[in-house]
Amino acid sequence: MLLEAIDAAITDAGIGRSDIDGVITEAMLTPPVLPVDKLAPALGLDSLRYQGLSSPVGAGILLAVAQAHAVVEAGLARHVLTYFGVDWGTHGSGPAGIHGAMDAKREVEYPVGFSGPPLYFATMATRYAHQYGLQPAELEELLCQIAVSARRNAQRHCSAQARDDLGSDAYRAQPYVAQPLRRADISLLSDGAVAMVVSADSAVPGEKAVVTLAGWGHAVQPLPDEAFYTQSRELPRLPATAAAATQVADRAGQEVSSADMFELYDCFSVATAVQLEALGITGPGSTLEGIAGGQLEVGGTLPTNTHGGLLSHGYLLGAGHVTEAVRQLRHEALGNQVADAATAFVGAGPGRQYTGLLFRRTDV
Repeated sequence: MLLEAIDAAITDAGIGRSDIDGVITEAMLTPPVLPVDKLAPALGLDSLRYQGLSSPVGAGILLAVAQAHAVVEAGLARHVLTYFGVDWGTHGSGPAGIHGAMDAKREVEYPVGFSGPPLYFATMATRYAHQYGLQPAELEELLCQIAVSARRNAQRHCSAQARDDLGSDAYRAQPYVAQPLRRADISLLSDGAVAMVVSADSAVPGEKAVVTLAGWGHAVQPLPDEAFYTQSRELPRLPATAAAATQVADRAGQEVSSADMFELYDCFSVATAVQLEALGITGPGSTLEGIAGGQLEVGGTLPTNTHGGLLSHGYLLGAGHVTEAVRQLRHEALGNQVADAATAFVGAGPGRQYTGLLFRRTDV
């Protein structure tokens, strides 16, 4: 699937394999699956002059795109490939396995039952409600709005993994996995692959518009991965997310909140809420009011995860969010197109590290 995605991206860019002269990918999951020393001979990439790894997983996938852009801007390469794939839908323990392999969690947290991301984000949701004075029914409505909006967006997308109906009543009928989180509040497990080419060329042949990276940001909170979701004293605030948003605005000359759509790393429904607030799109503790009435859906005032996100489209750790943004800005999204889309923000973490990308459409 990775090789097919890479070939499709190269074809989409209107270039050949021999034109690829740079490769950058995230640092944890991709290298063991398809390292560059196997990729290059498999596709005959004989012009590589730049190779690199970013940071781990979701934020690293987006950071690889930003680094590819920086490499092209610096003239170190002209056509930089970045790619990511995962097979957690077929086998493997997914994120739970990653967390379970961390010494502090295995030796301290897991023995007392504090095990796995659903419990971490259930704790975050409970803390959020306590911090901002939400009653249980209000927290339930907040999570329901986010999960249902993601599903409705996915139903309009031809390749979404979960397209069955999910209304408010159906959501509330689901049992808890980790209270207050139900199944629809938790990301899917998927097989999938994504590849992108960041090019110095000003336009792709035949395209009506070019999509550029207008600004990006990356920030890190000084905590190890094993400590963030269970030990950060800042939660539910996300300092790295807020810092990255400031960097994006400085580089792009545009606030994140002014984008036409938002593709956010929604590993859990509550992650969408805390990102919206850290990015300045909704006010602290006021997301429920800001998204009421389906505002996160295509056609709403804050279209978010227009393909269904990790909750309903597929769990590609943010890589699919980038391709969705590009398709939207090319006006190629078909059934879920945001009208007159000109800018899109893509963000991934949300944890000790965060990367934000602001894409802009330029008509040619």
